[in-house]
Amino acid sequence: MPERVYVGLDIGSSGIRAVSVNSEGRQVREARRQRASAPMSLTDLERDLNLESIWRACLDVLVEVSVGQQVVAIGVAACRHSLIATDARDEVLFASGNDDVRASLAGASVESESDRPLLEVTGHTPAMIHWPGKLRWLAEERPDVCDAAARITTLEGWIAARLGAESVLTQVSAVETGAWDLKADGWATDFIPDWAESKLPEVSRDPPAARIRAEIGLGANCRVSAGWPDSHAAEYATRGVGQDADCVAAGWSTTILRPVDTHEGNVLVWRGQRMGGGLVVEANAGDGGTGYGWLRAQHPAGELTMEAVDDESAAGAGVFLMSGLRVMDWNAPGLSVTGMLSPTPFVVGKPTAAMLGAAVLEDLAFAIHGNRLALDAAEPAARPMRLTGGYARAPAAGQTVANVTGSRVCSFPMLAAPAWGAALAGAAQDFGSMATAPEGLAPSGVWHEPDIASVSAFADHYQRWLDLRERLETFVQDAL
Repeated sequence: MPERVYVGLDIGSSGIRAVSVNSEGRQVREARRQRASAPMSLTDLERDLNLESIWRACLDVLVEVSVGQQVVAIGVAACRHSLIATDARDEVLFASGNDDVRASLAGASVESESDRPLLEVTGHTPAMIHWPGKLRWLAEERPDVCDAAARITTLEGWIAARLGAESVLTQVSAVETGAWDLKADGWATDFIPDWAESKLPEVSRDPPAARIRAEIGLGANCRVSAGWPDSHAAEYATRGVGQDADCVAAGWSTTILRPVDTHEGNVLVWRGQRMGGGLVVEANAGDGGTGYGWLRAQHPAGELTMEAVDDESAAGAGVFLMSGLRVMDWNAPGLSVTGMLSPTPFVVGKPTAAMLGAAVLEDLAFAIHGNRLALDAAEPAARPMRLTGGYARAPAAGQTVANVTGSRVCSFPMLAAPAWGAALAGAAQDFGSMATAPEGLAPSGVWHEPDIASVSAFADHYQRWLDLRERLETFVQDAL
C-alpha cells in the first residue's frame, strides 16, 4: 500500500527543491533542480523571473518525490520579496524576483516623500526589492502593466494558486512584501500607488487548503496549502526544537527577524509578530552575493569547500572578511546599487584559504550577533538559536555562531528547511493546527554549546570587527 506523505516545495533563489515527509516525521525523498549554475553579475540583477521554467521545474520535483506515494497535501515556500502581476485571464504581465534591482531608486524615494517612516509602519526599511518600490517603478516605467493588471501576488502565491490553492496570501507573505501595516493589520496604502490598491491580494492568517488541480496528476484527495516565505517555512520546520528558540534570518542582509512588538528609535532592526513565532537562521551559502560566493570565486570548487573549514579562529589571526551586503545603510540618500550589492570582502592580513573560509563563518556570526544585540535592546532574550541553510553544512558553523553569540545553537546540516516547513504547513490540517504539526514532525538537529573561553575571545574580536565595519561604512558614505 502506498505510504502517506506530505510534500513540501521550495522555490529558492538558486534552486527548486521538494521533499516528501511521512506521518512519523521521516523524510522519504528529496529532489532538486538548479535555477542558475554560475554566479550572477550586477547586470543579471535587472530581469523578469522565467516563470514557465520555474513552473516546469516545480512539476518535475513534485513528480519525483511523489511517485508511488499517497500525497496527502502539498505546501509551497519561495524566496521572499517577489512580485507578480497578472491580467484578468491570469496571464502574467510582470514577474520580479528578489534579485531584481530595477526599482532601487523608486524604493529609496518612497519614504522620502512620506510623513511616516517606512520602518515604523511595515517593519522594513525602504528597499529596491519590496513592493512599495516595485509598484512605484511600474507606474513610472511600465504603465502598460498598470493598465492591464487585475491581480498582484508573490511567487509563492502564484505557484500555490497554479497548483490549485486559494488565491490568498498568508499574512507572513504580506509582511515580507514590505507593504503591510503591522499595527493596522492591513495593506500600508500610504506607500502603495493608487493604481495598485484594487489589485492587492486577500490576506489571511490561516488561508484555507484546497484540492490540487486534477491535471497535476497527484491524486484527487491531495490538498494544497497557500505559500509561505522561505525563511518562515524554515523556522516552522524546526519549531519543535529548542522551544520558542531565539530566531534569526541570515543571508544577504543578515537581518534578525525574531518578533518584536515595540519599536524604539535607537533599535536598528524591528519586525512585527508573525505566524506565532520568529524565524530561524537561514544562512544560504550560495555562489554569489555572500562572502562564501566570493571565496569560491577565489578558490575554485574542489580546492576549498565549506566542509573543509575547521573551527580555528581567523579573527584571532587578524583576518576579517566583510561583505559589502552587510554594510548597506538605506538611511543614506543616494547609496549606490553597485556599492550595496558588491560581494567584494574587506580582508585584513595575508590569510590562507582555510583562514578565509573561517572568516566567512565568523563574518556571518558577527553580523548575527550585532543585529541580535540591537534587537535585544527592545526585547532581551537568551534563548537558543537554530541554524539551517548552506552554511549549516560547514562543521564549524554551528559552533562558531554559538561562540560568537554566547548562545546554544541547534544546527541542521542536511535539512532542506524551507521545503520541510512547507510540507509541515501542508500537514497542519491533519495535525489539528499550524502549531501542533511541528511538535509531531519536526526533525532533530545537532546542538552546539558555547565555549566559555571562545566567547570571551570573540567578544574582543567582535569589537575589532565593528571598528572595521564602521570605518568601511564611513568610507562608503564619504565616497557618496
